Formats: sequence, C-alpha cells, structure tokens
Amino acid sequence: MAISTPTEVTEQASGGGASMSDYEFAERIIRRLKPRNLQEVFDKAASTSRLGGMLITLMVAVWWLGIYSQDDNMGEGVSVFFGLDFAQVAFAVMILSLLSAILTEFSRDMGKIFPSTAAGGMLILAGLYVVEPLLGSFFGSDGLSTAEGLWRSVRLGALWGGMTMGSNLLVNAMLLNWLIRFIDSNDYEFTGIGDNSQSTEAIIEKIE
Repeated sequence: MAISTPTEVTEQASGGGASMSDYEFAERIIRRLKPRNLQEVFDKAASTSRLGGMLITLMVAVWWLGIYSQDDNMGEGVSVFFGLDFAQVAFAVMILSLLSAILTEFSRDMGKIFPSTAAGGMLILAGLYVVEPLLGSFFGSDGLSTAEGLWRSVRLGALWGGMTMGSNLLVNAMLLNWLIRFIDSNDYEFTGIGDNSQSTEAIIEKIE
C-alpha cells in the first residue's frame, strides 16, 4: 500500500505541496488504523474521540468518588516516591498514564525515540505506584492491612488501565483528524484500501 511514488512526492513538495514526511506519516496512520474510505475516517475520528472523552471523564469520576471523597486515612500508606499520599498518588497515576499513552502513540507513528523512552519511564513509575500499597501491606511498612492495600491497588490499577485506554482513543482521534486536514488541504482523494490491506495500489490520489 503506497500513497505516491518518491518522485511524485518530491515534485509535489517542490511545487508547494505536502512534504515527503507528511505523506509517510499519512500512510502510517492509514496502515495502523485501517479506515476503508474517507467516510470511515470521519466516523472513526468522531467515535474514538467520543469514547475516549467518556472514558477519561469516567476515570476522573472514579478518582473523585472512589478515592478523593472516601474515608481513607491519607496519613497511612504515604508513597516512598516523592512522599505523595493516596489521593495524590491516584492523581499522579492518572497523569502518568495519560502522558505515557500520548507519547507512546505519537512516537509509534512519528518514529521518534525520545518520547517512547520517556513514556517507558512514566509507565514504570505508574506501575510502582499501583503495586506499592499491596506490597507495603504485605511487609507492614506503611500501616495498611492486606485488605486495605489490595483495595488501594485495585483502584489505582483501574485508573491506570482506564486512563491509558482513553488516552489511546483520543490520540487515534487526533491522528485521524490530522489525516482529514491533510487530504483536504492538499486536494487529495482517499480512495480506500479495500478488503486487501496488502494492496500496493495508491490509496490517496491527487484530484485533477
């Protein structure tokens, strides 16, 4: 599956059109998300954006109702990482999950190493925050019972997973919106990939 030949792309870029990197970026988005036609690009952008927003909003509600507003003794189980209490740890897990998912998705499509490296460090820290209450309760180092430590880890794990999924959906929606703007601004027509994802025929053609 190809968007255009290198010669055609070079000629169009020299004439003020899209650059080679833009073409390659558009191709990577199409290969990964596999929209069959332009209408499906619009549909997927809308649906993934809506679902991502709903999921992230739900996680914020879980944090507010299931952690911040609960009767947990925040003085117990303070994290050894930066001295955060449980509510602060939960919020940090949400932010780390959000940022790591965004950096991972953009790194995968843009081919950049540093964002992926940073995302890996954020995932490790978020994972440590998630398991820390349970491990601390086992060793009796934070004043929590095993049941309390398990319940905290379960809630943190739910926030971690939900924010990651929601962030991935929002990133996919942003990539699809970029693809729509790319096609419109350069007067291209998305002809689709058909049923054969290995097709080598052009999927984006210049409108004459």
